[in-house]
Amino acid sequence: MSKHHGSGPGGKAHFSPGHILGLFLFYAVLAFGILAFTFYFVFVGGEARLMIALTLAFAIIATIVHVKVGRRDRIDTLIDRGP
Repeated sequence: MSKHHGSGPGGKAHFSPGHILGLFLFYAVLAFGILAFTFYFVFVGGEARLMIALTLAFAIIATIVHVKVGRRDRIDTLIDRGP
């Protein structure tokens, strides 16, 4: 079986704190874009606090799941390249 580049012992990749922060920001921007679009067209009222809370919740959960799985994929390559 082939191993992914950057995999540690046990087949799980290890992520640096900077990489984890990059993943969090990626997922937060993704969630914010989707939620901003949804709230703009579905909820006309100013639901900014709810949108921010949902964005942070999604980003935290997605980052935790991504790190726990321990697999490197295209998102990790994008994060490693930087802005």
